[in-house]
Amino acid sequence: MSASLPTVRLRGHAFWAPGFDSLEHFVAGEVDDSVKKPPLAFVPSRMRRATSLATRMAVECAHRAVHAAGFDLANTATVFGSQHGEIQIAVDQMVMMEDGEGQISPARFKNSVHNTAAGLFSITAENKGFTTALAGGDFTFALSLLEGLALLKAGDATHLVVVCTDEALPTPIEGFSSHRDVSIAVAFSVEGDAGPALGLPTGRSETTPVGAVPSYLESHAAAAAFRLIEAARAGAKGALALDERWQVVLS
Repeated sequence: MSASLPTVRLRGHAFWAPGFDSLEHFVAGEVDDSVKKPPLAFVPSRMRRATSLATRMAVECAHRAVHAAGFDLANTATVFGSQHGEIQIAVDQMVMMEDGEGQISPARFKNSVHNTAAGLFSITAENKGFTTALAGGDFTFALSLLEGLALLKAGDATHLVVVCTDEALPTPIEGFSSHRDVSIAVAFSVEGDAGPALGLPTGRSETTPVGAVPSYLESHAAAAAFRLIEAARAGAKGALALDERWQVVLS
């Protein structure tokens, strides 16, 4: 890592949830009942088969964030964060093993790994940049952000998209969390002077309160991404609590 660290700037974002195909519509409460599944128009139909809602949301948001920031799709680094990963497929497979004489669907099985979205995005976007998939519990976004920004600060990439995605927990484990289907992606770069600058996430100061989020995002790891985007859009400066443990400084 060089002695003089480059400045990282927030350059764009993307949001998808059932009923909302953008953050602007979500914040305004403008529900569109026709928005039921991410279109993934750039992904061949055969590759969309047997993918979960989580994967579809994550790949759609990553693609949109790259374009919103004006980045090169082939070279942007990506970090895909998810607290629970392919939880619906995991439950479906356990049901198959219980009810289907131990047989599971090969098509579903190949999409059951935590980096399914990272792989699908890399292949369909012909992306040659760094990519990884992380899980960090309630702090998944902050830790994904730390991973990605460290990559930029180290000079190993110049453009980055961090995605945080989770679908609602399925039966019979829905009681462990009430979070809903949401994906948020945020784009960053070390080039240009547009957009707010931010440092690496650090341990949160007790004097920095955690801001509220819409009820739709409560208990969702992507709530931290929402706080960051909204603070940046409002022109906030200084320490911003992403969640109960992590904060980042905007300047």
